[in-house]
Amino acid sequence: MEQYDLWKLDKKLQKEVDEDRYHHTLGVMFTAASMAMVWGEDLEKARVAGLLHDCAKCIPNKKKITMCEKNKIEITEFERNNPFLIHAKLGAFLAKDKYKVEDPEILSAITWHTTGKEDMTLLEKIIYIADYIEPARNKAPHLTRLRKLAFTDIDECMYEILKDSMAYLSENPKTMDPMTEQAYQFYEALHRGRTAKEEASMSEAKQTAKLALEALEDKKAEDIRVIDISEVSPLADYFIIANGTNRNQVQALADNVEELLGRLGYERRPIEGYDSANWILLDFKDIIIHVFDKESRSFYDLERIWRDGKEVTEEDLKSAE
Repeated sequence: MEQYDLWKLDKKLQKEVDEDRYHHTLGVMFTAASMAMVWGEDLEKARVAGLLHDCAKCIPNKKKITMCEKNKIEITEFERNNPFLIHAKLGAFLAKDKYKVEDPEILSAITWHTTGKEDMTLLEKIIYIADYIEPARNKAPHLTRLRKLAFTDIDECMYEILKDSMAYLSENPKTMDPMTEQAYQFYEALHRGRTAKEEASMSEAKQTAKLALEALEDKKAEDIRVIDISEVSPLADYFIIANGTNRNQVQALADNVEELLGRLGYERRPIEGYDSANWILLDFKDIIIHVFDKESRSFYDLERIWRDGKEVTEEDLKSAE
């Protein structure tokens, strides 16, 4: 990849934007660089795109239109009526013509950083999001959640930003660019698809937990606790904790769970602790079952460790279909 002199780009940019815009630009550049490190995007591309994304922002609106016409940059009737949107595609032109940036991915990220579009590239999403969440932003709703999502779930972050943008723009539909609406529909569909899969997975996990509960009850397990940890840990959806009164019963409890779920085709990772039988762990991926003797259960106190999870009643599980 071509190496860019960020210092020279920065100095040239400072002459073209006002102080507030320049500080916003630095915030976007640093945020984009941080996101690039997390998501594995090219760091230099993210920094250059972040630095130059608003390089045409401070040009007067009438001049923006004139420059687009002069340089044969296509603008829609909607953009002509809302010229504040033109700075993105004009910025991409200036990034190439004035700042000598040739990389098409950088230029595309600059082009779409305001409206978004369907099926954006990773760099496009990074610049779009960084522009929305950079540290100086303080008026948009849900910024705390969005800033977390930017580094944990980038497509969900796109959906949430676009949803908020649509709600804001709906107050004045004449300013809603069709590309923003298309982008929202695309990322909403992704969100719905993922949500449906997650709900199906949770339903299956709940059914698995119900069967494990019944297997434990069948062998007279004591003090069975079911904890939903799906919101606090990626380890599993449910923990089930129970104890027996002696070594033989602890093993019998584990055997009964394994026999029932195994017969039904549930995959299990290797059992841990079976021979000692003071703490047997059965990991069925979506649910993890801990069978203790009384002393070990009291000592390890998993219920306290996982107190941020949500305890699920037997009635809740038995309602699973």
